[in-house]
Amino acid sequence: MEQARISSWQFFLLTFMYVLGTTFFLRPGGLIAVARQDAWMIWLWTGAIGVAMAYLWMKLAAYYPGLSIVQVCTKAGGKLAGGFIAMCYIGFFVQLASWVVRNLGDFMKSTLMPHTPITVFHVMILAVVCYATVKGLESIARTNEMLTPIILLTFIIICFLMLPEWNTDRFQPAFRLEVWKTMKETRNVIAFPYIESIVLMMMFPYVKSRQKASFVWGMTIATLILVAVTAFTVGVLGVTRASHETYPLYVIVQEIRIGSLIEHLEASITVILLVAIFIKLSTTFYCAVTGICQLFQLTDRTWVAVPLTLIVSGLSLSNENVVENISWDKRYVFEYELIFGLFFPLLLLVLAWLRKRRVQH
Repeated sequence: MEQARISSWQFFLLTFMYVLGTTFFLRPGGLIAVARQDAWMIWLWTGAIGVAMAYLWMKLAAYYPGLSIVQVCTKAGGKLAGGFIAMCYIGFFVQLASWVVRNLGDFMKSTLMPHTPITVFHVMILAVVCYATVKGLESIARTNEMLTPIILLTFIIICFLMLPEWNTDRFQPAFRLEVWKTMKETRNVIAFPYIESIVLMMMFPYVKSRQKASFVWGMTIATLILVAVTAFTVGVLGVTRASHETYPLYVIVQEIRIGSLIEHLEASITVILLVAIFIKLSTTFYCAVTGICQLFQLTDRTWVAVPLTLIVSGLSLSNENVVENISWDKRYVFEYELIFGLFFPLLLLVLAWLRKRRVQH
């Protein structure tokens, strides 16, 4: 195992940025299309379910303190069954990394560089992420610690500049949700970003103290920021415009004008997205590499990280375009990720409880 140690503050920031990550950019438009002016409320119930799942995962981790989720699988389920579950988790982490890479490629190609092959963006970001992974968890945590304030400060400045466009009338009529129908149509939000946060269980053994509190608070604060982002989008663009845009926050920044000299500040939001994607992808990719090393007892991450970039790059091309990605997300992502966020943890908890009972008797 890597001899790395990160503070509870650094783990809090990693959790916060992992949940926020690409979510603040990709989710608001779809939620507004479903829940209209009440879209901000969706984050409250999905965030509550996400935190409840986090407590389930921490209960599992409490049975095997100092072990990652991959190590817990082999410890609770044995070499065969546990090894199979661990391989499933590693495959899930790799797939998550490919989705994050594809989000970057789709954004860059549809907004800034439409004539550039999408693989160029994939290769460039994966090269940097591979280097960060080889350098280790402490390097990723310190980089995130430095970049997170820049992201938040830039977003605050954007909100301040667009305050003149804010109109509270755009939230009327309020509280008109069809609760059960809306919950069914927005269940995919539980998967992305909350269930995907199970990736961070790979980092539990490296956190010096209070990893559970840092994990829960990171998810909670990120949820509150997502509530603010969604409300801000509705207040500035209105329901109709926001629901028809794939990247509504990008459209908001495009419309910022300060006098007759300063306009087209969309480069600022592009930098924010690139930094957020780098943090989320580095975290996911690092956890995938670490999981492989732990399962197969390898000591050198480099020989795992380099070829894995090719696999992630290839998997990121599995869908043709943004429309296919959105369709998959709406129809299947919740049911698919529920296997890793609920079914496997419950199974491992039962196995851990049975092992404990057998030892006691």
